[in-house]
Amino acid sequence: MMNRLGLRQLRAFHAVMITGSVTAAAERLNLTQPAISKQLSALEDAVGLKLLIRRSGRAASPTQDGIDFYRAIEPTMVGLDEIGSVAKSIAARDQVRLRIAATPPLINSQPVMEALKQFSAHYPKAMLSLEPRHRLEIEDWVASRRINLALALLPTDHPTLRPIPLVETCAVAAMSPNHPLCAKDVIAPEMLSDVAVILPSRQPLRIRIDAELEKTDQQVEPRFEATSAITVARMAASEIGVAICDPFSPTAFEGNLVLRPWEPRVKLVYGAIVDKTQDMSAPAQQLLAILEDAFKPYHM
Repeated sequence: MMNRLGLRQLRAFHAVMITGSVTAAAERLNLTQPAISKQLSALEDAVGLKLLIRRSGRAASPTQDGIDFYRAIEPTMVGLDEIGSVAKSIAARDQVRLRIAATPPLINSQPVMEALKQFSAHYPKAMLSLEPRHRLEIEDWVASRRINLALALLPTDHPTLRPIPLVETCAVAAMSPNHPLCAKDVIAPEMLSDVAVILPSRQPLRIRIDAELEKTDQQVEPRFEATSAITVARMAASEIGVAICDPFSPTAFEGNLVLRPWEPRVKLVYGAIVDKTQDMSAPAQQLLAILEDAFKPYHM
């Protein structure tokens, strides 16, 4: 049976994970180091897991159990930190509050930023909370109602979620304006034999790129890979090579990248994911309408 688990213990652990040490956590929470250590020991005893390796004079190191436990409680701790602003919103009644999760390519993109700017003009007092999340986490966040809506690559087959397509587009080749391939109208695999290729890894987009290449019996050997599409685009903007990526990540580096169509075509549908068991608020519907307009230039 699990021993008694307290909020102070969770806050102590959360602070250590954020700051990297018991000393910094103690300063953050305005407590003594022995008090933090006591809370950590009590937490480990309560959950029956070794969460941290603590050595005198050295930073605390999380175990794998500690990392997994932190990932599980992090959304809850964020929610607790926002209780004050939530209460103010309820008291005000006219305060619009939306929590939005999105994959990094979208949350950092120009169309989303433009949509948020327009939305703020409609709702100048609105409180928007943006959560960058990996595609594999997005659906759990919507289903558990930790967010109002998510923006991600579709489809979704989650039984309680509803996808709302916003834009149908294709993968692109991104390169610096000085790259010789800028002279080409379309970039294909046979052009990349002597080129440093940068590809996303461990994400749905990479799976789709590889699948289309396999259909045509072609191969592209990457010299660089990154789990973040934003990093892939950044590398291309730094003249490291040619990136094959979504069309939105490069918009964070406007002026530093040239985009060309990629063949074989990799069709991508991006949109919103919402909880179909809940009615969408009027502000959320308004935001989706604005997003749809902002994405129109990217239709292919």
